[in-house]
Amino acid sequence: MVSAVFIQVKNRARGNVTSPMIVWSVLMAVVIFMVEASHGAHHDALWVGFGATVLFGVYLGLRRRVAAAFVAPFVSWMVAWIPLWIAAMVRDGFLKGLVVGLFWVTFGWVLIGALEFATLFIVGSFMRLLRGSSGPRDRDVIVYGPGGEER
Repeated sequence: MVSAVFIQVKNRARGNVTSPMIVWSVLMAVVIFMVEASHGAHHDALWVGFGATVLFGVYLGLRRRVAAAFVAPFVSWMVAWIPLWIAAMVRDGFLKGLVVGLFWVTFGWVLIGALEFATLFIVGSFMRLLRGSSGPRDRDVIVYGPGGEER
């Protein structure tokens, strides 16, 4: 006797976050360019970058898309890769800038990406926790057994 099992999975995430993630990534690329290209104090640019990351984390939490915090640093890296390398050449000259830029693009990005991820994940998770449930929900997974009964 052959029996069939049907599984229904419901999606609770709300909306697409691609456009806000790209806007955030471009803003972060500008901030990183400003920090790397200037010799002087750049506290204002760092605060703008931190503020933008916190706001994007709030947005992810409210939209129930905190998992996007895992992907966002990679998107940011792809957008900021060339501007960061150019900023290193502006600051340190062409040849030295190539080496310094290569260092920041490869190894330095581990630290930058970790800071972005931590901020996005912590703020997004906190906002999602504060937001709470969106009301009564059906079960996420429904399994129908061989006789049509629901498990």
